[in-house]
Amino acid sequence: MRTRWRRRARAARWPAGMGIAGWRWLRRSRRVSRRRLRSGALPEADRFPHHDGAGTQGAPQGVGPTFQRRYIVQITGSALTPPELISLVGADLNAASPVEVAVFDKTSGGARRLEVGDEYMVHMPGPWNCPVRVVEQTAESFRFATLRGHMEAGEIEFRVAEGRDGGLVFMIESWARSGDRLAELLYAKVGIAKEMQLHMWSHFCLRVAELSGGRVVGEIEVQTERREVPGTERRPGPVGRAVEAVFVRGFTLAARRLRNRPLHPKGLVVDAALRLHGTSQRWGVPLLDDQTELHGKARLSRAIGLPSALPDILGLALRWTLPNPETDDLDTVDLLLATTGRTILGRHLLRPMNRWSPAFYGSLLAYRVGDRRVLLGAVARGPRRAPADLATLAQALDERPLLFDLMVATEYGPWERFGELRLTGPAQNDEREPMRFNPTLHPVPELHPAGLFQQIRGSTYAAVQQVAPPHASRGAVRRKTRTPRRMRREYAELHHRRLNFDPRQYNMDGPEKGWHVDDYRQRLPPEPPGPPIPGGSWEVARRLTRNYEYADPAIIRRILRSGPPAPGRDMLLEARFYGLPFYLGLRVGGVVDTTIEEDGRQARVWGWNYQTLEGHLERGQMSQEVRKWLDTGEVEFHIHVFSQAASTSHPVVRLGFLLFGRYMQLKFYKRACRRMRALTVQDLNRRQAFSTAEDKKSRSNVQ
Repeated sequence: MRTRWRRRARAARWPAGMGIAGWRWLRRSRRVSRRRLRSGALPEADRFPHHDGAGTQGAPQGVGPTFQRRYIVQITGSALTPPELISLVGADLNAASPVEVAVFDKTSGGARRLEVGDEYMVHMPGPWNCPVRVVEQTAESFRFATLRGHMEAGEIEFRVAEGRDGGLVFMIESWARSGDRLAELLYAKVGIAKEMQLHMWSHFCLRVAELSGGRVVGEIEVQTERREVPGTERRPGPVGRAVEAVFVRGFTLAARRLRNRPLHPKGLVVDAALRLHGTSQRWGVPLLDDQTELHGKARLSRAIGLPSALPDILGLALRWTLPNPETDDLDTVDLLLATTGRTILGRHLLRPMNRWSPAFYGSLLAYRVGDRRVLLGAVARGPRRAPADLATLAQALDERPLLFDLMVATEYGPWERFGELRLTGPAQNDEREPMRFNPTLHPVPELHPAGLFQQIRGSTYAAVQQVAPPHASRGAVRRKTRTPRRMRREYAELHHRRLNFDPRQYNMDGPEKGWHVDDYRQRLPPEPPGPPIPGGSWEVARRLTRNYEYADPAIIRRILRSGPPAPGRDMLLEARFYGLPFYLGLRVGGVVDTTIEEDGRQARVWGWNYQTLEGHLERGQMSQEVRKWLDTGEVEFHIHVFSQAASTSHPVVRLGFLLFGRYMQLKFYKRACRRMRALTVQDLNRRQAFSTAEDKKSRSNVQ
């Protein structure tokens, strides 16, 4: 009877208690200092602190991402020692707990003081009562493990230590995941449970300081680290898939109607320099923390393409490269910004503008850093007011650079500067070869997309880039030829596929057990020594290589891609082997455009490589390059392939590849070399014939 009465009294108390807790959160807890614990240091869930026992609910049994959190308070002026204070806290947990939202009832254990094996039920508002058990105790700490039915799965420790200046440091540290899907929704997605937990333990820390007889030094500090558990990422649910379908179909329909990308169809490309200096706090994101200078390209555009006299949503797209320490290659990074507001509401709304500067360009969609959501922005500096048309912008960039302050903010926090962006001319029109950006394929390191619209962005970009290929790219699918519907479906799914091998595990320049290494070089018509000449053999071969025109059409029937080679860009080949069609998915690994030195000789090199995706008949990488040796003028086409047969469950395909696969590989490489030479010679002869005809015409006009 007493237990039932107590439950009813608590149930009646919860509404008032939640009101008090909400008021305290608004006044104090929401302003608590929060920062990231450390970058990339969180262990996997199966390596979290874990004590076995009957009924325990450890992190491996939880759902969603893993969290490690610390709540720290510095105390001075206390006469207690660390063992005395932790003993005082353990003797009566409700003396420190905010009882309006959390009440500790001991359900197992006879002594009043806390001991290993004791169990408590933490009564909270909502569908959970949270059972815990004491699993570890020292002179200066004790630890709880969650039991079945708790809203979290993991452990939490309370400890007191001596501070640097003779005071005390009280810390609460937890390692946990959500206990079920509803808890994950309220904690990791909506954030209500996270804020309630923040209030609870912040209040607990302040009450411990009061119980110690001392006073708080500074403010409570909250440190958090979050990590997604591999293999547990959830795809959009029914609502998310419906929204994705609306975006994909709407934008692809517009792209087909316009025969161009539906948004930001025209733009100017300029050189960009990002000078980074960091912020007042450490985010665990190289872009926000490092002090360095990055160089790349920027594209400025008008979203809808309205007449220049009318306001339009202005776009600022940035691309740069970063070294990948694991592969020694360069990774492409894309960041898309558009004119938005700066206020808490305005930063999530697009804002039409009639000038390039001064203006604010924001990421619009949030990124996750630790357990916080952040947005990026760029403030175009005034007082210069360039009208928002491309012609005026190009002229202005010829006169002086356009400067921006790079900004970062949490969803509800103030903006803080972390660097400077400098755009310099001359500006180039990209109508012939439009730059294609895809932040899903080329993300900013340690910035993780957050929210539904970030999730569907990748599929929308891939679908639009499929149906709106660049105008001047001969390698792109021409809309005059009918592409099979199945091939279009296969291409739209490529961005979901992974590579069917790990390039980091192999040295693709040398022999590896079980792998073929093929290297072919084809001499092309030479040029005079020195840099490549306009319209010469090297430039012609570069165009053929870029557009994949050297591939034998008897083997490669169709090519579907969204533009010229760019790191991370997908392409789909329709191949025919002995009359049987196969769709082969590939992903561009890298593009080379530089001057190299070998054995004391310099060569101008342009090339690219692609890597095989899941479902391909092979595993590996193929590189194709055009080189011109600057000392002699020799030009050559170079193919380097690292490959092996991929596993397949189809017995006929497996047998056919075993019997004829290697033969067809070598046949393709040899024909590609011969076709490259033939096409290069044919193009040079055509240019020569045209030049000769023009010379004759001009001489006849003179006479």
